[in-house]
Amino acid sequence: MDSRTLSLLLNTFYLAAATCAVSVPLGIVFAGLLWRTDFPGRNFWRAVLTAMLFVPLYLQAAAWQAGFGLQGWWTAITHWPPLVDDWRGAIWIHAMAALPWVVLIVGLGLRRSERDLEETALLDASPGKVFFRVTLKNALPAVGAAVLWVAVTTAGEMTVTDFFAIRTYAEELYTQIAIGQEPGVPVASILLGVALTVFVILSGIQLLNHFIPRERSLGIAPSLTFQLGRWRKPAAGLATLFLLLLIGVPLFSLFYKAGVQVDQTETRWIRSFSIVKCLSMIFRSPKYFSREFGWSISIGALSAAIAVILASVFAWWGRSSKNARRTFQFAYFCVIAFVFSLPGPLLGLGVIYLLNRPEAPTLYWLYNRSILAPTLVLILKCLPAASLVIWYAIYSLPRDVLESAAVDGAGSWTQFYRIALPMRWRAVLAAWIVALAVSLGDLAASILVCPPDVRLFSISIFNLIHYGVDDKVAGLCLMLLMIFTSLVSIALYGARRPVKSP
Repeated sequence: MDSRTLSLLLNTFYLAAATCAVSVPLGIVFAGLLWRTDFPGRNFWRAVLTAMLFVPLYLQAAAWQAGFGLQGWWTAITHWPPLVDDWRGAIWIHAMAALPWVVLIVGLGLRRSERDLEETALLDASPGKVFFRVTLKNALPAVGAAVLWVAVTTAGEMTVTDFFAIRTYAEELYTQIAIGQEPGVPVASILLGVALTVFVILSGIQLLNHFIPRERSLGIAPSLTFQLGRWRKPAAGLATLFLLLLIGVPLFSLFYKAGVQVDQTETRWIRSFSIVKCLSMIFRSPKYFSREFGWSISIGALSAAIAVILASVFAWWGRSSKNARRTFQFAYFCVIAFVFSLPGPLLGLGVIYLLNRPEAPTLYWLYNRSILAPTLVLILKCLPAASLVIWYAIYSLPRDVLESAAVDGAGSWTQFYRIALPMRWRAVLAAWIVALAVSLGDLAASILVCPPDVRLFSISIFNLIHYGVDDKVAGLCLMLLMIFTSLVSIALYGARRPVKSP
């Protein structure tokens, strides 16, 4: 193994491990507070963190750069070296992006702890001991799943590492594809990538196996709520302060950069903030980046629709096929884990290899002159998220309704479009919105396969933040945050509405 290959391996491992070391302990604390205690405002903060799940990494990187990067407002005011830079910046941004996922995954694990066991333990021990020795111990598989999730997503991303010039496998692969590999360059790094990808895929299969829906009855009793007592106010104050830091500081940085004005006097430059200019930058961003908005929304909506259709058909076939149900389910989730675990540049490389074939004129034309390549990449990126939503919706259908329809002569696919879809149309809509958010947030794969005349705002922001976050970029980021927040809000509202039987 040459020194560069070893360096790529160590850098990737170090980034993933450091991100887990920061995000997982914090995520466990917040998961316990927000999901199992009487923390004030827990429903609000759960909704906020859920919305943050779908904020793209490039937007989070731009927000932290606007405040604490080389041209950030804090750096300009204090004249200190950038706080978000190099390894420190990469680890911090990845950890803050991963924190909502850890809170969600560990929170779901904490909610699945057996209430009867906890109530029995409370007879002999304090609530704190019961939480750590019973509730958290039962949630250790969810903690392991969270660690795998953070490691998989961090190892496969190149957005932040490319910005800070940190050489990981995903960043190296992106660079080699983007600039072209020089003749004679050893392929050891690619072989390393294959081995690393196999490891990540196996981890992803184990991860998603934790979330495969099981046809089993669950207790309907709500989870036990631990009382914080005299620690309620101090814990609420510290946790709220950190959550405001996590969310408020990046938002403030973008608002400040979008509305900052610099006026020159006879002796010095004076910085001031204009709310009028800030709002102007936000609502003019669709005009400044009209091509990016048009291409991104059209390609993202199409990819999300196809991914939801595929997920719905496969989920229904997996449920209705009694003989091969478990085998098909396991095989399908292995494929989903494979797609989910692939680093974005490697996924883009696979599509390039499939379509960029001069000996096949039709494929070559479609690759260079159509949106087939980015659409195909985004379908693959959307499919895991859409599948998780759709499979839970399909497997939660009441069996007696379907059996009654079968007795009346309705075939499998008649039940699908006459019963399943009408009963779960909100879940299908939520899956499409989630898939759309994922497609709009992708950068690592789509940046390699977009034709020259196709502009996505993810690629434009990625290119622009290398030169600093100016007022136009900050306005665009704020507009995109509004769009993502609206999409997630609609999805959550639809998912919480009661479903009426047909």
